[in-house]
Amino acid sequence: MSIGDKVRATRKAAGISQEEVARRAGVSLNVINRLERGVILDPHYSTLRGIASALGVPVEDLVREPALAGKADAPETGPSLLDKALGAAQRDAQLDAQARARLFASEGEPQSVASYEEDKFRAELRTLGFPDERFEDFVWPLVELAAKTKQLEEQLAACEEERRLLMNRV
Repeated sequence: MSIGDKVRATRKAAGISQEEVARRAGVSLNVINRLERGVILDPHYSTLRGIASALGVPVEDLVREPALAGKADAPETGPSLLDKALGAAQRDAQLDAQARARLFASEGEPQSVASYEEDKFRAELRTLGFPDERFEDFVWPLVELAAKTKQLEEQLAACEEERRLLMNRV
């Protein structure tokens, strides 16, 4: 079901005309009409926010996929995709650090470390239909940045805890 279909169904269920939704949302009647007809497939968030407000529903109701009728939501069966990505980046960073440590210890040639976890994560994204060509230049750099951010947040929390303990001693 498209966003336009959801807007139309919600509007009709509330008994509101397209003109009234447009007026309340602060958009033109043409925008509402084109959205409901499927001409506009990906409206700007501010437009959606206005329409959702005009219809008295959260924006999420207009963009989220409805649950299957009569079916309960499936329980989480494991870590989220983001958690898997962060774990893969963290494990690959540990492998890289170990390879660097071996290099410095032996003063030899660096050993190549196959990014096995990165490859597993890429394969999982493939099964979800994510285009491979966007992985190297978009997805994996974001995953690495998120993993580094998480690591820095953990270090900051440890420093703040240490500072708190030191302040209690004084």
